Amino acid sequence: MRASSKHGRRAWARGVGAAVAAVTATGLFRHVAWAGEPEPAAPAGKRILLVGDSMIAGALGLYLERGLRDEHGYVTHRRGKSSTGLARPDFFDWIKEAKRQNEEFPDADAAIAMFGGNDAQGLRMPDRSWIRWHEPAWSEEYARRVTAFAEALAPNNRPMFLIGMPVMGRERLHERVQRINTIYRAEMAIRPNAKFIDIWDVLADDHGEYTERVVIDGKRRRVRAGDGVHLSGAGARLAEEHVRGVVHQTLSGAGA
Repeated sequence: MRASSKHGRRAWARGVGAAVAAVTATGLFRHVAWAGEPEPAAPAGKRILLVGDSMIAGALGLYLERGLRDEHGYVTHRRGKSSTGLARPDFFDWIKEAKRQNEEFPDADAAIAMFGGNDAQGLRMPDRSWIRWHEPAWSEEYARRVTAFAEALAPNNRPMFLIGMPVMGRERLHERVQRINTIYRAEMAIRPNAKFIDIWDVLADDHGEYTERVVIDGKRRRVRAGDGVHLSGAGARLAEEHVRGVVHQTLSGAGA
């Protein structure tokens, strides 16, 4: 995917020898498919439900939907809505929407979701009160919502993948999404057949910090949008390749 002279990161390749990444319990593991090594095949007819905020409504979701379908033969269904998350069900209730999407796309074999950028705020409660970001109850309530959403999106312990937030260019948001990612990782770790997909290092510099450009195929390419939050086309493709590699290896049985 990405090449760096300091750490010798691999070039972003699309031919024979392209690399796929898989997340393990101890961190980021990069699996390289060398020439002659057969790529695992997608189980026939596997259906994947893909939902989330503007990242899924935009380029990352589009590339992921197409990649899973065109490269591996999965049947995909995508639903993205910008400016949404789990913090404001009064604006858009993703728990209810997850159930509705399962009705629209029945018998899904797995689900992929991505949220977080819009959730670094207070949590609106059913009685119209708020749990503010810095209050001790925030993390507990947000974790509860993640669990409720997972139950709605992937009932009966259906395989689920939750994509983490990338490194952010805005200092305040940068700090807050790390807390959100920590909750995602913890909740997916205790849920059967669930996996947190970490894309932080995929889009960060060599020190794990925000950068607008990374080296791809020997050229420095812009991977972030001007707002310091969203991804450019190249950044979306880079993240998509990583996420798709994790999903396909897991569902094909090659990424255990």
